[in-house]
Amino acid sequence: MYLHSLTLQQTTGITQSIVGNFTGPKSQEICISRGTILELLKPDITTGKLITLISKECFGQIRKIIPFRLTGVIINFL
Repeated sequence: MYLHSLTLQQTTGITQSIVGNFTGPKSQEICISRGTILELLKPDITTGKLITLISKECFGQIRKIIPFRLTGVIINFL
């Protein structure tokens, strides 16, 4: 016998957040964690709201998310 735990409502409190370029070199997104859910948000310039690009539920609790830069990657700010 196997047990499967499923919550009916999505968690609303944001526990961690980081800012970075996740989908392209000149795009700026926000990665947030909500308990067991990891979301990628992008600000909409015209409306001023955040658009959810992707939302993924993980199997365990997300305790910490940190930004990192790959070695050898050159970033040009213009």
